[in-house]
Amino acid sequence: MAEIDLPLIDVSQFPQELEFEGAHFQNHPEVAKLGEACKEWGFFRVVNHGIEPDLLQKVMSVSRDLLSMPAEVKERVQTYNAVQTYNRSESFYFLDMPNPDLIQQISRKIWPEDGNSNFCLFLSDLQTKITKSILASLGLDPRTFYQCDFEKCKATLFINKYSCDEKCRIGDEALASHADPGCLTILYNDEMEGLEIRSKQGEWFNVRPAPDSFIVNLGDSMKAWSNGRYRSADHRVVYRGWMNRISLPFFITPPLDAQIWAPQELVDENNPRRYKSFMFSQFLNGVTNTEAINGELPNAIEFLAGM
Repeated sequence: MAEIDLPLIDVSQFPQELEFEGAHFQNHPEVAKLGEACKEWGFFRVVNHGIEPDLLQKVMSVSRDLLSMPAEVKERVQTYNAVQTYNRSESFYFLDMPNPDLIQQISRKIWPEDGNSNFCLFLSDLQTKITKSILASLGLDPRTFYQCDFEKCKATLFINKYSCDEKCRIGDEALASHADPGCLTILYNDEMEGLEIRSKQGEWFNVRPAPDSFIVNLGDSMKAWSNGRYRSADHRVVYRGWMNRISLPFFITPPLDAQIWAPQELVDENNPRRYKSFMFSQFLNGVTNTEAINGELPNAIEFLAGM
C-alpha cells in the first residue's frame, strides 16, 4: 500500500486577525497552503493547535477505559449506541458538543466518585479556527460567512473501537469506503494504522498516525457549499494487524433544516454553479438510505445535488 504524507498545516501560523476582522487573508502563506490541501486532497494534518499532549493522552486513556467498561455501566449513558459496521466496531457518541453541562452529566454517570469532564471541550475553538481559515482561503470574509452559514453547525464526538480477532486478514475493511456528509471532521486516533484515503486519480493511500496531531477532512456539505472548489475525499479503515484500534472523530454538521447553497461569490464564468440548493436533512436521508454497491456508497452528493 502506498503511503502519503498529508499536507501539514500549522495552526499557530494562521493570522490572529482572521478570528476578529473581516479582512481577506487568501494570500497568507499558511492560509494559501490550507486552500491547496482542500483543493487537492480534502484532507490535511494540523499541528501546533494549542492542545497539550498531556490532555490528548488523557482523552485517549479515558476513551479506552470507557469502551472496556461493562455493559451495565455503559447503559447509564443514554447517548451510548453500539454500532455494527462493515466488520466489527463499537461507538460511543456525544451529541451537541461542546456542552459543559452535558459532559459533566455524562461523566458523573460513568465516574460517580470523581467525574472526568475533559472529553471534548478543547475541540470547539480548533474547529472554529479551521473553518474560518478555510473560508479565508476561498477569498471570502471569514467573519461574515462563518456567522451566516457555519455558526449554527452541530458537533458530535464519536469514540470508536475497531476490533479484530484471528479471523481477520490484513487488508480487510473495518469501515467501508465513504465520504462524510457534513462540513468538517477533526480526527484523533491512536498509534495504530488503518486510515486510507483515495486520491483524485482513484488510488488508495495509507495515512500513518502522527503523535499530537489531528487529521482534518472536508465533508460533502462543504464540497457543495464551496461550489465544488474543494474536495470531499473517500476514505476507509483497513485492518493492519491490530487487535483494537481507537479513534475519536469530531463531526461538524449543518442543522437538519439548513439549506446548502454555494454563495454567489464562488460562482462565475469559470466556475458555474455545480449544485442546486438542497436541505441537509434530505441529503442525509439519501446517504443513510442508499444501499452500498460493491462495498461502497454511491457518490450521494452528485446523485442528490447535481444540477
